[in-house]
Amino acid sequence: MADIFSTINERTMVRKFTDKAISEKEKRAIIEAGIRAPTAGGNEQWEFRLIETPKLKEDLRGLLIKAQKAYFTRMLHKPWTEEAVKNWFGKMGDDIYKAPLYVAVLVDLRERAYTIPDVEALWAQQSAAAAIENMLLAAWALGIGGCWFGVPLLMEKEFRELLRLEEGLKIAAILAFGYPKEKATPKIRKKRYEDVVKQL
Repeated sequence: MADIFSTINERTMVRKFTDKAISEKEKRAIIEAGIRAPTAGGNEQWEFRLIETPKLKEDLRGLLIKAQKAYFTRMLHKPWTEEAVKNWFGKMGDDIYKAPLYVAVLVDLRERAYTIPDVEALWAQQSAAAAIENMLLAAWALGIGGCWFGVPLLMEKEFRELLRLEEGLKIAAILAFGYPKEKATPKIRKKRYEDVVKQL
């Protein structure tokens, strides 16, 4: 198994996966890594839903593609043209986002722990983000690629309906996991250590 610094430095988002199934042991290891993340106040206000049935996976993938298109055309200050979006998806191929396993990472506020709701919700989101990073790193250490989707927040109603979420549960992100179909190369960061660190 890779050491932690190699895993952190080599991990990258994977958008195309092989059909190879993720074993129950690997699945559990990934989720357990998420559960081991720091959690605000020790409240563990999260829930993880595994999406593996073929029909639900295909419907979820379709929504992820729609949400990605919404990101390109509605989220950016300089929206992409329809032609640019079409070209991007054409370049990525028909199997983009097609994964053997999806995990819906949910913030669970059905039981409240604090008196300031806005702060509690933010802390729960921070805890969920820590769990997400742990899961992505654990997967990578196992040779499994992952992709973090925040775009479901642009179409939250549709995703909530598809996943049949109860009141009090909020989507933090959707994760896709699978063995990489192509060699994955880590992105070069635009900002260096000197650009983001200020000595006080």
